[in-house]
Amino acid sequence: MDVLTDNEFYHHYLQNSQHMMWFLGAGSSRSAGLPTATDIIWDLKHRYYCLHENQDYQKHDINNHAIKSKIQSYMDSQGFPLQWSPEEYSFYFDLTFGNDYEAQRKYLLEALASQKVSLNIGHRVLAALLEMKQAKVVFTTNFDDVIETAFSDVSGKHLSVFHLEGSYAALSALNSENYPIYAKIHGDFRYQKIKNLTPDLLTNDREIQKCFLASAIRFGLVVSGYSGRDENVMTMFRAAIDQNNAFPHGLYWTLTDLSKSEPAVQDLINYAQDKGVCAYQVETGTFDEMLSKIWRQVKDKPQAIDAKVRTVRVRTVSIPLPVPGKSFPALRTNALPVATQSIRCGVVNLTGSITFSSLRERVIQKSPKALLTYTEKVLFLGGQSEINKVFSKDEINSIDSCNFDDIAQSVADSTFLKSFVEEAIFTALLRDKPLLHRVRHRTHYAVIPNDSAKDDRFLDLRKAVGYKGELGYITGNVTNAKELSWAEAVSMRLEERGGKLWIMLKPDIWIKPLARREEATDFIRNRRRYRYNESSYQILDAWIKILLGSLGGGGMVKISCFPDAEFNAEFEIGTRTAFSLGVGYGR
Repeated sequence: MDVLTDNEFYHHYLQNSQHMMWFLGAGSSRSAGLPTATDIIWDLKHRYYCLHENQDYQKHDINNHAIKSKIQSYMDSQGFPLQWSPEEYSFYFDLTFGNDYEAQRKYLLEALASQKVSLNIGHRVLAALLEMKQAKVVFTTNFDDVIETAFSDVSGKHLSVFHLEGSYAALSALNSENYPIYAKIHGDFRYQKIKNLTPDLLTNDREIQKCFLASAIRFGLVVSGYSGRDENVMTMFRAAIDQNNAFPHGLYWTLTDLSKSEPAVQDLINYAQDKGVCAYQVETGTFDEMLSKIWRQVKDKPQAIDAKVRTVRVRTVSIPLPVPGKSFPALRTNALPVATQSIRCGVVNLTGSITFSSLRERVIQKSPKALLTYTEKVLFLGGQSEINKVFSKDEINSIDSCNFDDIAQSVADSTFLKSFVEEAIFTALLRDKPLLHRVRHRTHYAVIPNDSAKDDRFLDLRKAVGYKGELGYITGNVTNAKELSWAEAVSMRLEERGGKLWIMLKPDIWIKPLARREEATDFIRNRRRYRYNESSYQILDAWIKILLGSLGGGGMVKISCFPDAEFNAEFEIGTRTAFSLGVGYGR
């Protein structure tokens, strides 16, 4: 499964925002206090169960796991569709309302009532991007008024909506570039021709689809808050991909958690890639997290719009830190200091232009022994010969150097540079060590491979996880789980605090395959059960020694990512973690 890091996605989006359209599902409205399709399905199950079993509706809290399980067991006993099956949504609407569209409309009107809307940062940012023409086209499967309300709040204007009753005008608006365009694929629930159930979806409004297909050969696409469980919509996506020059600026399916990606989404991304489309899944966190990060990087924001987007203003304050403490007890942290203040890296001056996603594609294909990133120019660490694997001689105008004299400030100012420096440090930490480098939820991990578990460098760790002097296991198979393995690991994050860089280490248990980690929840809990203070202390010590070769004493260790290359970043890392002492108030 090909994925893109969130920073790579943000960089691409910010460079191409005017050439990207959006497709929103119910997940984008959930933070506004409105239910998703899954929430509605459970409410319909809840209503049906209480009616047919003569139960008190209010006394059966659907948020209670035990009650939810009981209701689902009842549905299973009736031979209803399996939980999470694509047929659930249509089935339970039909079970509850039959062909009574008016009853269905009233139900949705109540469930998605505008007075329930609580606008969050994500909706205001998208509305602001629409007003600034940095987002020109938005499609949605949602019936609610969230985006319209946000647009009115931010811009003071009315957002025209293309729905089933006015769908014929959507394509005309696109052809005449009458932006912004906001179109509801399934129609607005307030209108008589509501198209919400599977039979209706099969004959969904062709004019809205024509507008989507026409947009797909002009814009890239960002999908957010949409599960991909609607076959009619997925068929429309495939039809768009089948066109010549489909999604010329890429297809990016954003997710809160990659492990929760639906098989249908993975299949679509693979289908798009086979057709030559630059398509990826991206773990960006929630809709609000993603849009707030985008907004922080948008240049030349009108002050009036920015004030509407930011309901809370950030002000610079000066709160003096307390004097360093001298009182016991001393609390040990998991932070190792980075003493290095500056680094030198290479700069590739190209004869033409390149996008961040294109650069990443090349790096994946050529696998150079170098680290590359793109801000306003291509930066790299490693040898020039490795750069020649990525770019041809005709593409390279010259190679220069660039100094970052205050990397702590650079990391604090730019998420792109933070990712670059972070990867450089962790590449240096893991160089020439029998460890695997893995990434989960944008966090780097050092993982012990099974075939190196008895390496002498892991002896202290085996002692730390052992029992009564016996050496413990540091890799193995998860009990009561087929083809599921585990290994001791440590997460590594780079943080800037108080003008200094720190490496945050946190011992963990790695599960393989990662997508099945939830199956090992009990195993992980039992594995950690007796790791009290002394044991945790020893495990952290063991990892510091594995990564740096020495421990404590206040000494510094020098590490480098590409020691023999022209552009090699060398870092000095402290071997003793930071401690916190009490300030002694009241003594």
